[in-house]
Amino acid sequence: MAGMLKLKNKVRKPNVVELKPWKSIHDTIKEPMVTGLGPLDIPDSVLAMGFARITKPDTLGFPSHKHNFDQWVYLIGDSRNFADFDADVEILLGDKVVKINYPCYIFIPKNVMHCPLEIKRVGKPFLFIDARVTPDASVRPKKRIAIQEVKYIAKNNKAPKAKAAPKAAAKAAPKKAARPAPKKAAKPAPKK
Repeated sequence: MAGMLKLKNKVRKPNVVELKPWKSIHDTIKEPMVTGLGPLDIPDSVLAMGFARITKPDTLGFPSHKHNFDQWVYLIGDSRNFADFDADVEILLGDKVVKINYPCYIFIPKNVMHCPLEIKRVGKPFLFIDARVTPDASVRPKKRIAIQEVKYIAKNNKAPKAKAAPKAAAKAAPKKAARPAPKKAAKPAPKK
């Protein structure tokens, strides 16, 4: 999946966008996903949706958080039969844990605390769809417009290892100004 972060959806005709594969914001989801970027694809569009295929137990959307827009999360069977959902999932919605073992969508009103989404068991792979309707909506914003985006962390992700910067990048990076040497204390004048 090298280079997948550089891919962008392509507007083919007015109001028709070719979806390109993306890497999920959740490091534990390894398969490519597709994302409709709403106003980042088509300026007048206010719907942003991300589609991911879930194949194993996971914890998504941690820590609990809220948005200033409504959100819908769909959990459905794969493309052969959307109603064939074989998984056990729990989501914190407000102050209640909701247990799900059937195809559904979850409506999350704006400003309602929600998540983590705990995928306890996966009998068959299923589709996870995240949908938002807002002029500022974006699963992968190029910039923060008017909303505070949440950094999602899968609880079972391992911390990424630091990589050494390539020499070319190090040369191109602006150099930090050198710190001035600390001043030495002046010696007291000798007593007479």
